[in-house]
Amino acid sequence: MFPSEQPPRALDGFEILRRLGTGGAGDVFLARSRGGKLVAIKTIADARRADDSFADSFAREASVCARLLHPCIAQVRAFLEEPGFAALVYEYVPGVALARVMRLCQAHEVRLPDKAGWHIVERVLAALAYAHGFRDSSGQTTPIVHRDVSPSNVLIDWDGGVKIADFGIAKMLGVSPSTRVGTVKGTLGCMAPEQARGEPVDARADVYAAALLAWRLATGRVPFAKHEKDEFELLRAMRNPRIKPLDVIRPDLPGPLLDGIACALEAEPERRTITAAELAAVVRAHFDVEAGRVELAELLERWRPTFERTVKRTTDDAGESAPGGRVEHTLRYDEVALAFDEDPPSDGPTFESHALPTDAAALAALPHAEHERLSTVPPSMPRTRSRAPLASAPALVISVLVLVGLLVALLASLARRSG
Repeated sequence: MFPSEQPPRALDGFEILRRLGTGGAGDVFLARSRGGKLVAIKTIADARRADDSFADSFAREASVCARLLHPCIAQVRAFLEEPGFAALVYEYVPGVALARVMRLCQAHEVRLPDKAGWHIVERVLAALAYAHGFRDSSGQTTPIVHRDVSPSNVLIDWDGGVKIADFGIAKMLGVSPSTRVGTVKGTLGCMAPEQARGEPVDARADVYAAALLAWRLATGRVPFAKHEKDEFELLRAMRNPRIKPLDVIRPDLPGPLLDGIACALEAEPERRTITAAELAAVVRAHFDVEAGRVELAELLERWRPTFERTVKRTTDDAGESAPGGRVEHTLRYDEVALAFDEDPPSDGPTFESHALPTDAAALAALPHAEHERLSTVPPSMPRTRSRAPLASAPALVISVLVLVGLLVALLASLARRSG
């Protein structure tokens, strides 16, 4: 795992099990602590060339984020440091990243049922509300802004619980001076306009990103998808967003909820007056989020073999499968537990989608996937089409010949009458 050097002494207290991913921000390892608990260790690439001011700043932020104790936040367990090396130790979240769930839905032109989707949104907003209202040891309100609320950073455990990951690299307002105006950091397609412009951001940027996530879950669409192949155009589209209002696409949703999302998606921060706590309260007022958690857990249980088979095939291709061919007790952490990659894969194209039916009879009535590209989908996974299939070529030819024959017969009849 450290081919060119010995593991840093700061890792002596951990049993490193395997490397789980490499990204622009550093490497991610699955490890076991001395107490026997599984943890994820994220190394900080900048620490290799950092000065003392960086180390002091990062240590200060890490110590604050370690005090973020909320059921919807993946907790920072420890901060490891020695000359030229720094790392964060996170709790292990057994489950799957929302990004993978959304990609599976997108591949089959479906979206999560409303209860499950709004449960995720409410949990994300609850975590943000807690962080935005964080108080330090003296009782002073010191908001912590995540700055990267994206599907890759939303983790779902197999029981339907939801946690936001990567609060460890958030900047604490009023404490960390290292943010530079003009620097854009975040996930393309998931940033508030002011963040995409490189301007200083506050809690309102997180609210925008959460509302954008809600828009995606409610519609099954990907905003800015037509610009995904051109990074410059995508960034320009995010700076001046023209997102179709949710009430146009989903007028069936409750009015107060549509109004709340519209306010949260205001392009100008000054007009974005709704807070994460207020928007979470609106969601709870119109959806049974506990029922949504149960519904989400049932879907994940049904899809779990698909995720595990996909990961096993990936590791087999890379020559890193577990002994005996078994699937490791964790999936790929770069996609499942802690997504630290600063350059995630682009979102897919925009498409019309339909809600996934949850009624057992409706599921049984739907056709199963038969094509090779759907071979990883479990038998209970339905595929709903967003458009009617094209007619086959032979059927089209026959239809044209029939129409021509009718037209000839009509013209012959008219000729006999006129004669």
